[in-house]
Amino acid sequence: MRIHNPGERKMREEIESSFRILMVDESEADAAKVFRQLREAGMRLTAERVQTDEGLAKALHEFIPDIVLSEYSLPMLDYRMTLKLVQAIRPGTPVIVMSGLLQEEDAGACVRSGAESFISKLNPLMLPSTIVAAVEARKPLSRLTARQVQVMRLVASGYRTHEVAEALKLSAKTVESHRHQLMRKLGLERSACLIRYAIRVGFAPILSPASLME
Repeated sequence: MRIHNPGERKMREEIESSFRILMVDESEADAAKVFRQLREAGMRLTAERVQTDEGLAKALHEFIPDIVLSEYSLPMLDYRMTLKLVQAIRPGTPVIVMSGLLQEEDAGACVRSGAESFISKLNPLMLPSTIVAAVEARKPLSRLTARQVQVMRLVASGYRTHEVAEALKLSAKTVESHRHQLMRKLGLERSACLIRYAIRVGFAPILSPASLME
């Protein structure tokens, strides 16, 4: 099939890129179905499935996924714990929550907690494009140092320069330098844009700077 629209052509090229996908689900059959649907959509992928926090932590360290697909709730692991582990080990990795039918407020809670999106297993047609968009939005994060990511999360959570400096045991001048560098790397001009970007890529607000050090 010939694709004339440049936007559609770019999306097709990105979908056909290779992805490392980790699925958090107790059902091997459900995971296999999702992986099959993604391949049928033209995605080339390497996939693994886990169902415990220990398995998830190990896969985040060793498998190093481009994206995590998480069941809303499992007996030993729900999406909140998945998000917490991903943020702690691979903070630039997007998480998409997948499940059956959920109430609208539950789906909204997933996003507010830092998930990229919620997609029903009953209607997964949007999953390939959602994966591509999620990975694409986070590519600039690879240009940041670990310290710059810490600064970004604190600034985006409303911490002032002197508060960031105190939390990270840095001078205010150093914090300002990190902030300017990370905004340059991200192509952002204002702090408001930084906050929007942090929310877009799933960084939940930091309630305590100590959580960055866990």
